[in-house]
Amino acid sequence: MAGEGKKSKTNVAARQEAKAAGQKCRYCGKKVEVVMTLTATGRKQMVRKCCGASA
Repeated sequence: MAGEGKKSKTNVAARQEAKAAGQKCRYCGKKVEVVMTLTATGRKQMVRKCCGASA
C-alpha cells in the first residue's frame, strides 16, 4: 500500500505524547510550569515559572 509506515498529521497519540513531555527550562533542565496571572490592569497573562531565571 502507498503511504504505509508514514505518520499521520492527525496522529492524536503522538501529539498528546509531545504535549505531555512539556518544555524544559533552558537553564536548569527541569519541567517548566505555566501559570496564568492577572496584571494590574486586569489582563490575563501566561507566565512560565521555573528556577527563577526570567526567560
